[in-house]
Amino acid sequence: MRSTPVKKFFALSALAIPAMLYASQPLEEALQPSAIRVAQQRGASELECPAAEAKVLKKHAIEEPQMGGWYEFPHQAEYTIAVSGCGKRTTYLVICNKFQSACKAGPVPPPTPALRQLADELQPDALKAAQQRGSKDFACPTTTAEVTRQESIVEAETTGWGAEAPNRAVYAVTVKGCDQQTAYLVECDKKKKDCVTARLQPSPPGPKQLADELQPDAVRVAQARGSEELRCPAAAAQVNRKETLEEAETTGWYEVPHHAVYTITVSGCGKQTTYLVACDKKQNRCVAGSPGGG
Repeated sequence: MRSTPVKKFFALSALAIPAMLYASQPLEEALQPSAIRVAQQRGASELECPAAEAKVLKKHAIEEPQMGGWYEFPHQAEYTIAVSGCGKRTTYLVICNKFQSACKAGPVPPPTPALRQLADELQPDALKAAQQRGSKDFACPTTTAEVTRQESIVEAETTGWGAEAPNRAVYAVTVKGCDQQTAYLVECDKKKKDCVTARLQPSPPGPKQLADELQPDAVRVAQARGSEELRCPAAAAQVNRKETLEEAETTGWYEVPHHAVYTITVSGCGKQTTYLVACDKKQNRCVAGSPGGG
């Protein structure tokens, strides 16, 4: 007669174990082994490489729509997983559902136009900043400015919830006026609503500048990204140009520069690409713009 409660206890315990596992760690961590397994299996088949290995590039829990008065906890997680082996490589977007105990792997959708839109949105501010700088440098009230290249900057992932929405863009701008011409690097920040400029030329000789100080970090970021995108671990990075950016004076007091911008070429394995790298000393990080503009 006493066996019935015991049986019920074990039955309830068995059902509670998965819930306890999900509660003891973030959802994206709990579902990650399943996501990796699904991506690896599909990649091994499509690459025709049984020994293919899977690596998680990004992951985050998917917030559920809040329809009622109670908070609905996430039950899905999304992963970007690269699978490589036998000299080939592919990337999948994997979505896992803890209630269905299943994961599905599909192709990674094309990049969102948000990056292009941000660079287009901030371009008038970049042109204005470059034109004002050119008028000052040339002592010429009538100048014209033209963007020759623009890059939206993808922010580094720092929260574990995927990459931050882009809010900065970098431009190469040519300014002409009064029979003079020069080029500037302009970095615009949507959050701060300002743009900073620097001449697009190598730093002059003299005391060590901020661009010299931050150069090792810029080179490391460009080399890491180039090695990944060129699929060449031995890729080398070379700085073509570098410049410390003058900060916008908004308080009436001179602000010590803390931004530097670089153009860096990464080459290896018979391939080559070039990045615009923006470094911020205050935030202690550098980010590389996508090659080829946009």
